[in-house]
Amino acid sequence: MNTIFLGLIVLAFTAGVIIFIVVMIELKGAIKELKELIRTTEGSLKPTLTELQGTLRSVRELTDNVNEVAEDVRTFSDSIKEVGEGVRTVSEGVKDVSAMVGDVSSLARIEVSSVKAGVRAGIFAFLKSLSGQTRGKLNE
Repeated sequence: MNTIFLGLIVLAFTAGVIIFIVVMIELKGAIKELKELIRTTEGSLKPTLTELQGTLRSVRELTDNVNEVAEDVRTFSDSIKEVGEGVRTVSEGVKDVSAMVGDVSSLARIEVSSVKAGVRAGIFAFLKSLSGQTRGKLNE
């Protein structure tokens, strides 16, 4: 019985060693394939990372340019606002000048009307006086 038991132990140990050797051979092949996968992945990742860094630089430059354009637009908008205020001030000045010119022209029209009325009255009085002198000479 001891020999059978010892034979079973040797058989189990031998089977275990054979299974261990097969597993180790399979594990060695898997490790080899894993190393190849890592090399391939590393080879394709390096250019991708370089390209990504360039893209990030481009995006950063683009955002900087957009910020500069936005600042220029703000400056332009402020300038337009100032021009609008200047136009409003000039418009108010033109209204004031227009009102003054209107007042001056009204006064000038009044003066011209007054002078016209005075000249008309003077001519009328002169003619009346002339016609009165002619009647008096005729009556004499």
